[in-house]
Amino acid sequence: MPRHRSALGSKRVVGTDADGRQVWEVSVSAGYRANGRQRRVSRRVHGTERDAQRALVLLAEEMGRTPTLGDSTTLDDYFWSTFLPGRAARTTRVNVETLRSAYRCHVAPAFGGSDIGSITNVDVQRWVDRLPPQSAPTHVRVLRTILNQAAFDHMIGESPMGPAYSFRLPRGRRKAPLPVWGVPEVTECMARLAGDRLYPLWLVMVGAGLSSSEALALDWESVSWADVTGMDGADHRQAVVSVGGAYTSRDGMKEPKNDRRYRSVPVSQPFSDALWACRGATDPLCVGRQGGRMSPNYLPKRWKRLFSEGHALHDLPFVGINRMRATYSTLMRPCMAWTTR
Repeated sequence: MPRHRSALGSKRVVGTDADGRQVWEVSVSAGYRANGRQRRVSRRVHGTERDAQRALVLLAEEMGRTPTLGDSTTLDDYFWSTFLPGRAARTTRVNVETLRSAYRCHVAPAFGGSDIGSITNVDVQRWVDRLPPQSAPTHVRVLRTILNQAAFDHMIGESPMGPAYSFRLPRGRRKAPLPVWGVPEVTECMARLAGDRLYPLWLVMVGAGLSSSEALALDWESVSWADVTGMDGADHRQAVVSVGGAYTSRDGMKEPKNDRRYRSVPVSQPFSDALWACRGATDPLCVGRQGGRMSPNYLPKRWKRLFSEGHALHDLPFVGINRMRATYSTLMRPCMAWTTR
């Protein structure tokens, strides 16, 4: 087949597809690779000569924007040498560990040895179809983050997982809502748990909607008080919690993920009065076995033990301590519905 040359590159017909359209190969040469050889990129286009010329122009523009286009860089090389060190400098250790684990176990076996510019949306969908249904969203999010960053770093011209592409996730995910407590269970727990060292932490979680990591990071100095008159005409003590950090098993004490997590949260009644009744001076809100701040790893174990026979919460339906935040949202839903009327 004759080759058509232009100032941008060359194009030639290499065959015909099943629909009878011409298949064109367009090629552009620009600059040199790291090994000194000329940088040359070719692509195939189905359609007319005008379609081939348009693809030639786009390829030339892409090579101008992406100096590494045409170089052989595997996804493994990019992830370990560029992507992960950059993320480690900007995010928490927990997020870095999540990225590393998901990449090593699920992404690398499929794409690690592939040229980063050769991965297509079709390849990604075939990979998604083989993922476990429960964890598929996490692994897809990790690969999308890597490829979008590669496009931002001009390693590839366009991410095959960019906004223009959507992927069908495998079926079989558990979609049943996780359990939460209602008013009867919360009232019973409040009566039974009083005096336990988890009581103050439980009060700020179910009364202010804090996460367990935020509640564990609190000291009594983080709680301010004010005298208020309630809707019942009685005097109450209003607690306001200042959230300025989190305490996790991997990172220890750390700053919030973003500026929105810095906030002052009022504790709703009757949890605020109960918090006033068990207030401390300067110690952590939740004290562990050694007298210091309770460990994030020990908290769920200590909470679960309360539901065993002979302990304070026996016979109550078990709900994980982390679901107290959702319990708060459930309790506050009638109030929020009332305020929007």
